[in-house]
Amino acid sequence: MTLPDKPRILVVDDEPMNVELLQAYLSEEYEVLPAFNGHDALDIVFSEVPDIVLLDVMMPDINGYQVCEKIKNSEGTRFIPVILVTALSGREDRLRGIESKADDFLTKPVDRLELRMRVKSLLRIKSLHDNLIRERDQAQNYLDVAAVMLLALDSSQNITLINKRGLEILGYDEPEVLGKNLVDNFIPFSSRSEMEIHFLNSLNTAGVGSNYYECPVLTKSGEEHMVNWYSKPLTDENGKVTGVLFSGQDITIRKKAEEKLREQTQAMEASIDGMAILNEQGIHSYVNAAHASIFGYDNSGELIGKKWDILYNPPEVGLIKSVVFPEFRQKGKWKGEILGRKKDGSTFFQEMSLTALDKGLISVVRDISKRKEVEYQLNDYADRLKSSNELKDLFTDILRHDLLNPAGVVKGFTDMLLNEETDENKIYKLQLINSNVSRLIEMIESAAKFAKLEDMDELDFKPMDIGAILRNVAEELRPQLLARNITLDMKISGKYPSITNPLIDGVFTNFISNAIKYSPSDSTVTVDVRDIGDEWKVVVSDQGEGIPDKDKVLIFNRFQRLAEKKKAVKGSGLGLAIAKRIADLHGGSIGVEDTPSGKGSSFWATVKKA
Repeated sequence: MTLPDKPRILVVDDEPMNVELLQAYLSEEYEVLPAFNGHDALDIVFSEVPDIVLLDVMMPDINGYQVCEKIKNSEGTRFIPVILVTALSGREDRLRGIESKADDFLTKPVDRLELRMRVKSLLRIKSLHDNLIRERDQAQNYLDVAAVMLLALDSSQNITLINKRGLEILGYDEPEVLGKNLVDNFIPFSSRSEMEIHFLNSLNTAGVGSNYYECPVLTKSGEEHMVNWYSKPLTDENGKVTGVLFSGQDITIRKKAEEKLREQTQAMEASIDGMAILNEQGIHSYVNAAHASIFGYDNSGELIGKKWDILYNPPEVGLIKSVVFPEFRQKGKWKGEILGRKKDGSTFFQEMSLTALDKGLISVVRDISKRKEVEYQLNDYADRLKSSNELKDLFTDILRHDLLNPAGVVKGFTDMLLNEETDENKIYKLQLINSNVSRLIEMIESAAKFAKLEDMDELDFKPMDIGAILRNVAEELRPQLLARNITLDMKISGKYPSITNPLIDGVFTNFISNAIKYSPSDSTVTVDVRDIGDEWKVVVSDQGEGIPDKDKVLIFNRFQRLAEKKKAVKGSGLGLAIAKRIADLHGGSIGVEDTPSGKGSSFWATVKKA
């Protein structure tokens, strides 16, 4: 057997792609020997005797722990460093690895730099073991492990030697460390008891191999750095234990990364959204429970190792390849909606978000089938509402033109006949016709006005004087006041600047007109404007019969006229509904209450000040 020019590394994994990846990482500096199961690995170990073994834990025939134990229990191979490469990172898994006498651990996915450093470090340690066996030269041992933290302790736990890397981690100069007790000076108080137990265990020469332990150290600045310790007893030429040799690496950053990864994994598992990580070949390497459930799978394992296109029908696969991926490659992200396929072949609408990773991508999926159904219902409702509005507009046009014109003609000829007729009986009948036609015309005009207001969402406002508007309304209603011999008491003076629309006069006209209609003759209608902060409150009070409390909330509804109102008073039943709509469009309020005297009603509306 000829000696190779490069150190030889045996890479063992039942997943060929993982073997290829590690070969790509290591082949430049090392000769890589591949094996795809435990039995082949053992054959190569015993026949080729590699310098180091990278060993997957989870394998179908015999697992990595069993392979490691066989290597470590063999006299000819027990000093070959074995690194367990695994996705398992729990304490129990590490303890199992320690029981199998593994030298180190790497967590999948493997970091290339960490891999190279671990391999180099363990190759140095192997060289140290070889030198110890051949030369029993402790000085050479220290040089060989110079890349890792190295401490030599005497039997009292005092530091007798520390290398450069150890000084760098602790932040001290060599004179500040030598002769000091490791546990009392450089181990946090909470970890001292366990460190002492580990030290005592390391003094036991009955054990085979090195002891593994993770423990923090205190730096000069007061920070804690986590170190993974490998310890072996030191003996003199007579085999007497004189102390312990500690070698270790600062794994603070790695531990923080592992903790962050655990937190992220827990968050991903708790997410109600489907989350999956795909490698550069589009194969699922991680799938949370929600992702599997959304696509109708019982567990994540059914998707891990499968390509992404298993979750989409051919048309969507083509769309993703031709549209989604080009944009994703350009921007590093993509978000949109697409049709997914469940395990049973059924399809569903999904919202998908893709984000690029260093090697692959993360996909976040949400089932939006219910949202799509609601959107469809809303769109259908909107279409029907649009059709309904078009019918309402058509009806309004019919009111304004096809009904109002004939009614106007009837009223015109009725007025002519009234002027010409002398027979009292015919005059009475013509007056009835004229009265009802006038009421019909008022109803048509009110209905058309209300329909127009209902279609409005907002008005154009400008500065206007409420006082001037009220005076104009009073002047327009003077004939009605005179006909009923009603006095209009205008308790207003000066100007009342407001931000309003000319339509506001319709509110005041309705209030005063109704007050005239429903007040007894020879009574008084009062108009007042009150300052209520940011608004003016216009109040119109009459001396009529008043409105029962049970009816106060009803009178602003369409076609709502009270049964107790005078039968002689005619109206469309839309006046107050129109007034309320105008007030609403102004962002104001409207209402009715009893007058302070208890006789009559006070109608009021608020208008914003300028």
